[in-house]
Amino acid sequence: MDSKKSGTLTLTTSSSHSFRAKALYLVLRLFYSPVISRFVENPAESGHQHIKPPKSLSKKFTIQKRDFYDWSVYDISLKPSSKSKSKLKDQDAEKIPERRMMYIPGTGFTIPTSPEHFKFVSKTFVSDPYSTVTVVLHPLAPKHTVSSVYPKFFELYSQLLDSLTSNGEIDIGGDSSGGGISLSMVQHLNSRGLRLPNRLFIMAPSVDFVQPKASDMKKVSDLDPLQRVDQSHAAHLKWVNGEMPLSDPIVSPIRGNFHCLKGIKVVGLVGTYDILEPDCIRLREKMRDEGIEVEWLVGQKMVHCWPLMQAYLLPEGKEAVGWIRQKMK
Repeated sequence: MDSKKSGTLTLTTSSSHSFRAKALYLVLRLFYSPVISRFVENPAESGHQHIKPPKSLSKKFTIQKRDFYDWSVYDISLKPSSKSKSKLKDQDAEKIPERRMMYIPGTGFTIPTSPEHFKFVSKTFVSDPYSTVTVVLHPLAPKHTVSSVYPKFFELYSQLLDSLTSNGEIDIGGDSSGGGISLSMVQHLNSRGLRLPNRLFIMAPSVDFVQPKASDMKKVSDLDPLQRVDQSHAAHLKWVNGEMPLSDPIVSPIRGNFHCLKGIKVVGLVGTYDILEPDCIRLREKMRDEGIEVEWLVGQKMVHCWPLMQAYLLPEGKEAVGWIRQKMK
């Protein structure tokens, strides 16, 4: 990995391209798009996500379902029997702050998330006995839209704040659509009288719904095996449902207030074979110009949210997870 610093932006580039990554890319180009099209065009009638964490995680992690409306929300932490906590003396343990994270997996606003999200979140963010990640599976469009879903994110965040110890820390994160929602949330916390997070993690976030930028996306669209510009825009329209302009910072946070992010560490990443890369470039440059501390990873020839693809044992995915863990300390 090569890193370059420009103002408050540190840009790290991963240029490795393994045989596994090349093979997976070819398979995705051949088979993925037709399959995902069926989900986009025929979403679940209820709009609710019923994905459960893989049972294999229960060997190492405690997973509890949180009662929050009819959403699927899970708290993930290391099991109390973990050896790592026993190695610390009692007085040292008291000095370590509790750490919470609210994580919103990507759904494209209309597609249920995958079990791989739980594996990624657990491996990446639950690294010690003092960390708990709350994974939020929100209801999906077109049955559920931004005006009914968005306010509830703040209600849940407020509950997490109330559960923190006095010296506890809290982070917000997400990928794809969830990354955009996470950024939008941070921009609107002050107006709701809520404490800002210590860190913000955004992986390939969707940050601009306005259609003119689609011309930039089309430059990358021929390389992206997972997403299509027309499908992406159609999903945006279903999520907004005419309830606000597409330029509203709630759904297009790149057009929102960045001053409130000062003092928050932002960690982000995107692959160059991702139609969201042009917007991510604009986003990180805008943050740099606003004086926000940003750590950003660019995956050369990597697809949308490649660190999630742990089942394929991509070296690039393992490398990215290590980078994220280091930068989110």
